[in-house]
Amino acid sequence: MNMKRILVLCLVLSALLFGAAFASPDVVSVYGARSFDVLLHAKGVVVARNDTTDSWVLTSPGGESFAFGIRSPAANADLIVQVDARPFLTAGLIPGRLPSGIYAIDTSADLLTMHYELGSVTLPEDADISPLAALNGLIANRRDILGYHAALGHFGLALGGGNMVEWAGNMAATDKDLVFVLNPRPLIDAGVDTKNISGWVLADVPMMDAQGRRFTESKLLRFYNLD
Repeated sequence: MNMKRILVLCLVLSALLFGAAFASPDVVSVYGARSFDVLLHAKGVVVARNDTTDSWVLTSPGGESFAFGIRSPAANADLIVQVDARPFLTAGLIPGRLPSGIYAIDTSADLLTMHYELGSVTLPEDADISPLAALNGLIANRRDILGYHAALGHFGLALGGGNMVEWAGNMAATDKDLVFVLNPRPLIDAGVDTKNISGWVLADVPMMDAQGRRFTESKLLRFYNLD
């Protein structure tokens, strides 16, 4: 990954403002859902129903997954992200040092799992038959986790703990159509050398809060061009 591509990605990620400071909630919700529907049908993306968690699962071309619309109480989460644990283990991850609650690792399946609870979330009845309805139900309950920036057209969900899932509003306008974003700090504390995780890029990402104040955060990025 050369510096030019990293800088371009940083500019894209810096546009993502959680709290939707640039447009009304209705506009963000409508177009965020429309672009998510495009993502659901994008080349290389697989969306399937998971009977164990009673949820929809979006899987990237590289195998990372994002479960949403979860109904099963046994899941103990409203959103679940799973990634290949092997690059993190190779980079020094000591599973026992991961903070309990959000993070869990299954070395037998080579999966690093992150569970996110959003509080009281009531999904519509049609969430079971439509992944888009499940997303709309999630946004209706927790509008605050959806972010958008009109200038660059990137939507995203703030999952918790500094982690995110993002997608392009217009895939023709960018090569960063789907992005998994991780807060590196818990992984660093668990022994990971974050500069040597195969398939992931560590970047200092310019950000902006709802008041327009700029700051920089270090993020781990895994992204896909789905055109």
